[in-house]
Amino acid sequence: MSKQYVRVGGWRIDLDQVPAAIKIFNDALANVEKAAAKTHDHVEALPMGQDHVSVALAAEVNKRHATNPGSTRNAVKSLRDALSAVVAQLEAAKRHYRRVEDAAGQGFRRG
Repeated sequence: MSKQYVRVGGWRIDLDQVPAAIKIFNDALANVEKAAAKTHDHVEALPMGQDHVSVALAAEVNKRHATNPGSTRNAVKSLRDALSAVVAQLEAAKRHYRRVEDAAGQGFRRG
């Protein structure tokens, strides 16, 4: 276990575990993408009848599902954005620490 860590998305991840964490978050992101693709265009409540109440109820359910700030669609988008941000931060941390280690290694070779 490394004594160095990176904080990303509320998690504290040991530097030697960053590659595994990247894979875990990428896998989670892929699963969210698959689920979102299946439901994005296919989920719509249809009115049970043509009366005013049925039509209005279906419209309200669809509005809450698709367009409200707290809608299912927006929640999935937020989750995708959060997972993507974590992966990007982990990738950046991995690149940074690799550069630091490479620079430190070169310093030792010169002496």
